[in-house]
Amino acid sequence: MLFFSLKLLIQRPLKLALKHNNLAALIAFISLSAWSHVVWADIQPRSASLSYSQKSLSNAGNPAAAALIVARKDPHVMTGGLFELGGGVEYGNLDELFAKMDELSLLFNPPSEGDDGIGDELPPTPENPVRNYQWEDLFTEYPELEERLDIVKTKVVTTASLLALIAAEGYGKAELSSDASFILHEDFLGGTLLFGMAYKGNSKAVGIFEEITFDSDFARAQLKTIPDFDENDPIQELDLSGGISLFYDPSNNKVKMSIDNDSLLLIKATKIAQFSLSYSRHAIHHDAGDLYWGIKPTFYRVGLTNVSTRIGQVTDTEDLFDDIKNADYIYENGFDVDLGLVWAADNYQLGASLNSLFEHSYKFPDFDREKFTSLRILTQLNQNSVYTMERQLKLEAGIFTDQRHWSLNVELDANPVEDPMYDESQWFTLTGDYAADSWWLPSARLGVSRNLAGSKLTYLNAGVTVMKFINLDVATTLDTVTLDGSKLLRGANIRLGVQFDY
Repeated sequence: MLFFSLKLLIQRPLKLALKHNNLAALIAFISLSAWSHVVWADIQPRSASLSYSQKSLSNAGNPAAAALIVARKDPHVMTGGLFELGGGVEYGNLDELFAKMDELSLLFNPPSEGDDGIGDELPPTPENPVRNYQWEDLFTEYPELEERLDIVKTKVVTTASLLALIAAEGYGKAELSSDASFILHEDFLGGTLLFGMAYKGNSKAVGIFEEITFDSDFARAQLKTIPDFDENDPIQELDLSGGISLFYDPSNNKVKMSIDNDSLLLIKATKIAQFSLSYSRHAIHHDAGDLYWGIKPTFYRVGLTNVSTRIGQVTDTEDLFDDIKNADYIYENGFDVDLGLVWAADNYQLGASLNSLFEHSYKFPDFDREKFTSLRILTQLNQNSVYTMERQLKLEAGIFTDQRHWSLNVELDANPVEDPMYDESQWFTLTGDYAADSWWLPSARLGVSRNLAGSKLTYLNAGVTVMKFINLDVATTLDTVTLDGSKLLRGANIRLGVQFDY
């Protein structure tokens, strides 16, 4: 089974989808149109854009650290609240992704009505956006049977290889994010009370492909019939096995090949609102340092939806868009808990947190499976029917100068987890910070983040804090990819935040 994820293809949306009516553009348009409000796709860890002090007061920080930051009362840390907005894009390591996907999409439909096999394809126009793939001159001189069979085998292997390539590297995704947190009380029952909220949305188009089963002996028998056709005969459809059909035009010896199987386009989208109330407090004092603990219960409101269409039946972009736009979200409520510990000394600190302790699961809405006959396809659909917020252990450490103006911090996700779109992430982040006490001198940070799972991409991070309350951070990969003839960074991210006291 070849399975690939086409995540948020954002390079060529509605205009291109309507112009070319091809699979790649269609996925781009569908994915973007499925968004509502903000999107979070875990392209880069949110904590990478914040210093340790800022993280501790955010919805993404260690639940134990807020009490520590409040207790320190550092002059360069504002301990009231924090807002953050951000966005980013990321592409797979596949040059000319859209061209390769166009090539693949053309194999899933037979010649269109009125296509007589004469001449080459005409370029698409606004009046005629449907693009037909070319008739090929493979059999012009009636080569020997084994030569014809070798040509067909090559086409099948090329198609299977293209599927495998896209399965491994063919994706593009985007994110927008927002979260906010506020300290409600600095001394509530001896600890610190922090309220946080965030809204997440995900959208992804998933191609699930039934494997191509090719029977050479059966195909050879069909190809033997080619010399028997007269040039006045109509276009012939030859069944080559495994859902592969060869359309042969005796008048000019040209052929087209198409694939008919249960391969489908599955579009999934999620909307997740979360509200948390974390409590942290000092636990142990020792000459060597202090221990803090924290707990963060979180309420989730999760909406999930999906729409499926066999790739061979994708003929009207606008109708499919309406199906996705009008799809019903099934909402479920959930509850989970994060736990955290921090050990703080004069010049270093260590921390650990455990997120999603209960690992609550949420179901995508069911849909009609009767149109699919492949057991493997049905198995893949079943595996994509449930999203579980997986448990994850996060480790962190930092060293700093006496007044904490200079610091070096490291974070590590101890295990990978999957997001609602089944993309794995396990981040390692190393950041150096300078924190200024004054309003006029900016604070600055520079670091690196690497996803140890999933995309395996490395990001360089840089950020400044201006006038002590405005945070601006950018991150980018060094890797590039070529799309539609333009060289682009494989990943880029920007975030803007405001922190304040009250």
